[in-house]
Amino acid sequence: MDTTDLRTFQSHPERRALLEERARTLATQNVTEIAASGDLMIRFRLGNERYALPAHCAREIQPLRAYTPLFGVPPFIVGLVNMHGRLLTCVDLRPLLDLPVSPPAPGSFLILLQDGGNELVLLADSILGMTTDALELSPAPITASNSSTSWIRGVDRDLSLVIDPGSLLIDPRLIVEHKAVA
Repeated sequence: MDTTDLRTFQSHPERRALLEERARTLATQNVTEIAASGDLMIRFRLGNERYALPAHCAREIQPLRAYTPLFGVPPFIVGLVNMHGRLLTCVDLRPLLDLPVSPPAPGSFLILLQDGGNELVLLADSILGMTTDALELSPAPITASNSSTSWIRGVDRDLSLVIDPGSLLIDPRLIVEHKAVA
């Protein structure tokens, strides 16, 4: 999906109204068929790597418009983002997976995850789409970082690393403790 086309599409009120109407219609459809044939998965890209996560845990996806960097935080925290008047912490998974870190690129996206009362905003370089697959996972390759990463479920047949949002949201490494400086 070309993000330029998405932004052009959203800037036209009549097209945006059509998109919102279709979204409402899709939101009310019975999802029994999807559940029977497999999980609805959101596929996204970080750098050169592909990832997937169950769509039922994603509350919203939107383009990254602006963020406020924070100083003195771990490298996986991109900064604060404003989503509908709420300031939320944006997380980049790359440092947690020992991948090279870079500032968010123009055209990046935010994925708001929600599970069990916990929320987290993930950074994605691009959204590849949504698919419905019966998940047949192969074990994920072992690296120093993911040997303790319980939220990696495995690799699917599209060679996307599949993430378990529920486990990610409770990963103790995401808890940042404030230490007062004397």
